[in-house]
Amino acid sequence: MKTLKVLFTSSILSLALAGNLYAEESTGDCIMVPNLNVEFKNDSTVYMTADEKKEITEFAKFIKDTDLYAVIEGHTSKYATATYNAKLSSDRAIKVRAELIKLGVKPSQVKAIGFGESSPLYDNNTEIGAQKNRRVIAEVFNSAAELSEYTSSEKSRIASIKYKEQ
Repeated sequence: MKTLKVLFTSSILSLALAGNLYAEESTGDCIMVPNLNVEFKNDSTVYMTADEKKEITEFAKFIKDTDLYAVIEGHTSKYATATYNAKLSSDRAIKVRAELIKLGVKPSQVKAIGFGESSPLYDNNTEIGAQKNRRVIAEVFNSAAELSEYTSSEKSRIASIKYKEQ
């Protein structure tokens, strides 16, 4: 039994280290989804580094090559009012979406949502945590219907918390 446990743990760790796997509905195959994690300078829609554009370009190629769909999610740190952060996160998501479209992604394949400061992944009380929370990420979907269902669900989920100070 111990060997099985080690094998199982090792397999889970390998999957975690490999990146995101995504199952295509039509074939049942799994493909690697590149992470989109674009960071921004504080209180702006300016990318943290030049590498952010490279990441957007790679993600655009992936979406075009696979004909999948994505929602671009904008987030902020807590260092402004919740109302301001809601708009800033939306502006960041819209900027990345516009860049993806400029790179050839069909507008119908990509949506943008601003989450404000409502969904921090890192400790906003540290400079590094706050910096990492100033981000735009992507969720990938097989179909326009899945994308639409997810965006509706997330908009409903954050509606009551988006404008609350965290």
